Amino acid sequence: MALLQQNLQVFGVDSYLGKVSSTIMGAAETTFFTIAIYSSVLKTKITKQLVIAALSADLAVILCSVYIFKIF
Repeated sequence: MALLQQNLQVFGVDSYLGKVSSTIMGAAETTFFTIAIYSSVLKTKITKQLVIAALSADLAVILCSVYIFKIF
């Protein structure tokens, strides 16, 4: 969160780096929320597959955001 805030202050909200870092921050926040909720609802101790799926989705978001914001 501190890195996002620093990026937005230095480079601006509408800059390329500001947009990409905001998207990555949103994806990471969703990942931690998903792992916490699904683990508690399913009452499972084994979260290996859930963590792998969530981190794979984060990687996809990072790559897509870099590509999409590079175009626009």
